[in-house]
Amino acid sequence: MENQLWLGTSKVDITPRHPLPLAGFALRHGKTFEGIRHPLHARIFAFRHRGADGGETTALLVSADLLWWGSERVPALKRRIRRRWGIPEEAVLFHGTHTHSGPQTSDRFSALLGEHDPDYIAQLEHWVMEGISEAMNNQEPVSAEFGTGRSYLGVNRRLMVDGQCLAQANKDGPFDPTLRVVRFWSDSGRAKAILVHYACHPTVTPENAVSSEFCGVAMDILERTIGGGVVSGYVQGWCGDINPVKRGQLFFDGTDKDVRRFARRLADSVLRVLGGPMRTLDASPLAAKSMTVEAPLQKLPTIEELRQWVDEPWVKGDWSRRLLAEPERLKPHLPLEITLLTLADGWRLLAANSEVVTEYGLYVKSIAGEGVWPIGYTNGMIGYVPTAKQIDEGGYEALWSTEYFLMPAPFAHEVEPMFRGAIRALVESEPKTSRH
Repeated sequence: MENQLWLGTSKVDITPRHPLPLAGFALRHGKTFEGIRHPLHARIFAFRHRGADGGETTALLVSADLLWWGSERVPALKRRIRRRWGIPEEAVLFHGTHTHSGPQTSDRFSALLGEHDPDYIAQLEHWVMEGISEAMNNQEPVSAEFGTGRSYLGVNRRLMVDGQCLAQANKDGPFDPTLRVVRFWSDSGRAKAILVHYACHPTVTPENAVSSEFCGVAMDILERTIGGGVVSGYVQGWCGDINPVKRGQLFFDGTDKDVRRFARRLADSVLRVLGGPMRTLDASPLAAKSMTVEAPLQKLPTIEELRQWVDEPWVKGDWSRRLLAEPERLKPHLPLEITLLTLADGWRLLAANSEVVTEYGLYVKSIAGEGVWPIGYTNGMIGYVPTAKQIDEGGYEALWSTEYFLMPAPFAHEVEPMFRGAIRALVESEPKTSRH
């Protein structure tokens, strides 16, 4: 009788074929990229489980070297996948590694975060659909094993000084150095795929050049080192307030040489995990469950207030003009979507369509252990999710970022208990299998 996990993989080049604006650093606004340091890829993992009763469940993970996926595009993509391959929409995760040196994929934010190119988005989706087809066609039985290690690439970037929240290294702030790795073996004894989970912003360099940043370059290193056609995918943790650190300081102005150094450190840490003891993961039905929290906002601006700010410089003026042009955005809440995807017995992904600060990741670890991987930048983007304390402190994640994301107001304190409650409810719920 069969209780077997099957996996198909592909790696698709999604590098723009012509210069366009890059996303993630406002200092690049108005410019197109000047070169390609490291090509961008979408790494695709098509899962299938066949139970002892002959029933099958399916799931799909697409991990791409992108800042995120646009919330306005993901639903239609999921429908196309369901119609073509029968994979349930709730069991499909479109994940961005959060590189700040790739194209913008959404037109829902300030242009200072990067201007999206509709032609590129159409081409991106075509490439990804072709990659999914390839992965579906090379599915084979696999076994999986899980290991953990540690890496110290990042540091908390919120430091309170004289009552002000500054973007500086806070070595005493929340941070999780845990590195999680799953390796998949084919029946022939070949390493078919690797998934790596860590939490740190890929913001080593602001250079105006295409780059998969340290996380993508590290996956390239692993694929070359292990060989045999292995596909190594990175999934970004809840790193909303974690940035690269060098000599104890936040690192915003590195070069590609620094990107390669960080990538080598990450790859070496993964290789140490792969060379050490790992525990076997038993196959189980693939299961997915989603929940949407109507995350509350603070007091919304009035139309009169917005009109007063239209001539303000930089992001304030852009924010007010866009909200006036799109008054449907003036709602008292945003849809915070979280999905729990079970891929094996004792291994689940907890995905959010947002930038989540690290304290929530530590909360997941406290209630569910290492077997639940919290990942951000998945199935869309709404903005940062701060804690109630951070909302009081202010700073970029809780306050300043909201205008870049064209949020009509910052989140209210109630977002924290609502989000924590939803996390616990999902993690403790009975899984719903993702049958065709």
